[in-house]
Amino acid sequence: MELEIQRHERVNAPLQLVWEEMDSLEQILAKTPQISQYEVVPGGQTARGRTKLAWGPVKWQVDIEATIVDLQPRQRIAFCIEAPTLEVAYTCAIDLTSVGEGETKLDYRGHIDVRHRMASRMRGLFNEIAEDQAHSLVHRVKVKAEQRRLAQERLLK
Repeated sequence: MELEIQRHERVNAPLQLVWEEMDSLEQILAKTPQISQYEVVPGGQTARGRTKLAWGPVKWQVDIEATIVDLQPRQRIAFCIEAPTLEVAYTCAIDLTSVGEGETKLDYRGHIDVRHRMASRMRGLFNEIAEDQAHSLVHRVKVKAEQRRLAQERLLK
């Protein structure tokens, strides 16, 4: 089972401020609400952690592995979050484009691939997780970058 998620957002902040909110695996995981705990391996390219899942009355914790798969400073970050026990891989690419001096276009594209034998029955769960991850990450990056822009403007006055 495969699902695609896309989000496009205009952020009222310069590209550099937006980039600083998502420029590392640490930043990405900190803005991902589904991952309850994680530890970035020295070097910053990989991390291990746990996520909590609920499917009806069933709740369980799942170990995850996260990896940066592409990093082009101030342009693109791509990462993969895998949960081997569920045979799930979520890959995501976030591209930034400067739209002007004080505005940035953020394009988020996520792809979830579930190979577990229960995948078809769990489609709703994984769709909800992917949608929530996309919304939360994009929203948190946008809000933090815009808050920093406002703070800088106030300091310069």
